Amino acid sequence: MRKVKNIWNWTKFIVKGLFVIGLFVGMFSYAMFQGGFVSWFLFYTISVLVVLMLLYASIPLGSFHVTRNFGDTAIPSGSNITVTVTIRRKWPFPFLYLFVKDVIDNGLKKQTAKNSSKMIFYPTIKREIEFSYDIPEMKRGEYNFYGVQLETSDMFGLFNKRKFVPMEETLLVYPNYHEIERWSPYEKHETETRLNSPDYVEDVTSVAGAREYVPGDKLTSIDWKVTARSGKLMTKEFEEFIGQNFLIILNNHLPEDDFHTVDAYEKSIELVTSIVMHAHRKQLLVGLWTLGNKSNSFPLDSGNDHQKRLVYHLSTIQGREEVDFASKLKEYEKRIPVGTTLIFASTELTDAILERIKLLLSRRAQVYFCLLDRGVKADPMEVRRLEELRHKGAEAYILSGGNIDHAIPSYAGD
Repeated sequence: MRKVKNIWNWTKFIVKGLFVIGLFVGMFSYAMFQGGFVSWFLFYTISVLVVLMLLYASIPLGSFHVTRNFGDTAIPSGSNITVTVTIRRKWPFPFLYLFVKDVIDNGLKKQTAKNSSKMIFYPTIKREIEFSYDIPEMKRGEYNFYGVQLETSDMFGLFNKRKFVPMEETLLVYPNYHEIERWSPYEKHETETRLNSPDYVEDVTSVAGAREYVPGDKLTSIDWKVTARSGKLMTKEFEEFIGQNFLIILNNHLPEDDFHTVDAYEKSIELVTSIVMHAHRKQLLVGLWTLGNKSNSFPLDSGNDHQKRLVYHLSTIQGREEVDFASKLKEYEKRIPVGTTLIFASTELTDAILERIKLLLSRRAQVYFCLLDRGVKADPMEVRRLEELRHKGAEAYILSGGNIDHAIPSYAGD
């Protein structure tokens, strides 16, 4: 197919060349046989135009050196960027026009004014030309710049020249985050975090008592002696190591695909990013689960590399409607490390989610549940379910934004 296309292009070029030569020969013959000022004036005029066409056809676009600059390759959400495309050339020969197009992905096109990434330059002898376009209030995500398309032609459009200059670059727009000052679960058990490794092993393996078996408990934890005495299935309870180990669980389900719900989802991303950045500054262990149709899990860890992985994932993740968060949580909950505090960020609180959280609370898990307010799209029953979570021992907040500090005064002292 490509070979056929090349043959066709060469055929068109030869036909156009023969047409120009025929035009030149015809005008020369007309001037020779007709004579007079008018005929020779037409001949010389056409000759100048033919020479210009041949010059346009002979100048290679490869002599153009193209660069692109847009500043930092990683910026926070909501930032404005200016993209500058610069074209330099070796010879100042004036082209009739030069069409320049910065080829970008669809995500960038949706945020850019129509045709702003294109420019037409008219005849000039400048060796360096440039144009800029703005992308305001960048949305969270990873975006690609592919290259620059150049195009020019002669005045009759016979010889069109196109060249694509590949310049692949990536722009990462990471989520906004807020400084956490009043919310302090990381300091709540500061003394326990200083246990050394042997103390930790001893603490998590010591039996504190027994409780009634709950579906989902490990069969290896069943206390058969107490079961025989009580006549019902009982499971062992261990002393939990409650330290600065936090697992953030993000509900990646969008209940509806409207502005209020999508905005609440973006606020949940800001909330999770804020906690991740806070943990990084405090040098604490933090893990992340984003549960959806494509679930991702990052184990408890700390350090720069871990923080970069989490922020990159939060920058690129997208909410989906076809997700059952409660069933995904049930699938993953057996992997929750012992003694880890759970922080949920969700745009919904359904009965199914409520039951899964209550089950975790029955196993003495420490739970923080952050429900992002969807405004008019919120379910009135969610407030009742949130109150039920509080009665069961969870710390539960309704947030209108991604800053968890804003929820503290409302529940301080509860």
